[in-house]
Amino acid sequence: MIADFHNDYLTEGKEKLPAIAEQAKFMVCALYRGERCFGEIESLLRRFQKEHAQNQFLGLEDAGYAARVGVEILAEYAPVYASLTWNFENELAGGCMEDVGLKPSGEAAVRAFARKGIAVDCAHLGKKAFARVLDLTDAVVDSHTCAAALYDHPRNLQDWQIREIVARGGLIGIAFVRSFLNNNAAAEDVFRHMDYCVQKFGCGHFCFGTDFYGTADLPQGLSHYEDADRLRMFFERAGYGASAIEKLFVGNLRLFLYKNRHKNLHKYFDN
Repeated sequence: MIADFHNDYLTEGKEKLPAIAEQAKFMVCALYRGERCFGEIESLLRRFQKEHAQNQFLGLEDAGYAARVGVEILAEYAPVYASLTWNFENELAGGCMEDVGLKPSGEAAVRAFARKGIAVDCAHLGKKAFARVLDLTDAVVDSHTCAAALYDHPRNLQDWQIREIVARGGLIGIAFVRSFLNNNAAAEDVFRHMDYCVQKFGCGHFCFGTDFYGTADLPQGLSHYEDADRLRMFFERAGYGASAIEKLFVGNLRLFLYKNRHKNLHKYFDN
């Protein structure tokens, strides 16, 4: 069983959140903005607050509405992270497809997220904006991405970006998205991207960010959480020990949640 830094079940799932809670050790359920007005966003935030299971945590995706409603309102729902954009420019910043940098409203939002202990998720963020975020906060993550060194996609992180996140104690989730991995990706390609990152930057800052329920563009053989545990065999064949595998599959995300956002849940994590 894995832990998951990013799924879209809150956004897309028709059943209540506990319906998938037992499929992963921990999971961050992202709320994707899309075409929703803030009233619809608030309704989903309240839904999460009311029904989430103990091992489910909140993430915000494309939180451009923070420029209007204020980070203080969003912080009441205790998100683990907030991404400033989706792929394109919004009220806060330029996305990876329109790299216009971080706007003044985006700088204010980053500072406010930092004050509230909410990590900035650099998934979907343009590189100019990414560089400016680093000037404003050390609390940076990327919830679902892959390595640009292996496959050059606008959503993937270049080595310098990975290095900066790792240096700040952040966490990076390797995505189960075929177009990020390569055009004909299978399960082994998820291992390849994770292995590249681990060999170059160490074992302590990587996990999985599946993007389940947010995309149909999944690698062959990785359609559901029950498939994900089969990834272990690739790590075992490559000589990874049990301790390293546990960190990548569960432990790194567990420690991140424990240290960075949910110190009130020590009793749960210690069990």
